[in-house]
Amino acid sequence: MKITELLLPECIVLGLEAASKEDVWQALAGKLAAAGAVTDVKQYLADIATRESHGTTGVGFGVAIPHAKSAAVAKPALAMARLTDGVDVASLDGSKADLFFLIASPVSGGDLHLQALSRLARMLMHDSFLSSLRAAKDSADVLAVISEREG
Repeated sequence: MKITELLLPECIVLGLEAASKEDVWQALAGKLAAAGAVTDVKQYLADIATRESHGTTGVGFGVAIPHAKSAAVAKPALAMARLTDGVDVASLDGSKADLFFLIASPVSGGDLHLQALSRLARMLMHDSFLSSLRAAKDSADVLAVISEREG
């Protein structure tokens, strides 16, 4: 499944002001709930926090990809935020994250979240891709940048 099939335009937040990674999770989980992908925000956030306790999802270069399988997820989806200022995510390279991709995967979703994580990680290794995401003016721009990279 392509990232552009998972990333809902209404779940892209540009210019998010957040003081912590938990603030970002909350904002994006709310978007996923409004889109019908998450049925229980509180449970989903608890599942994200549990997953995060096993190791950081801050992959470096100012990017975090929090993810978890959860019974609170009705359908696979992805939400994205670009923050006004980065927040600490205990990133592998010590950088603060200003780009977040929150992967929502149902318990019965097989390894879909790992496939999405892998696909995203490969795209995020390209500086030009990151620069384009950081320069995007709106959700349509974000989706166009991702679509171009996915081919």
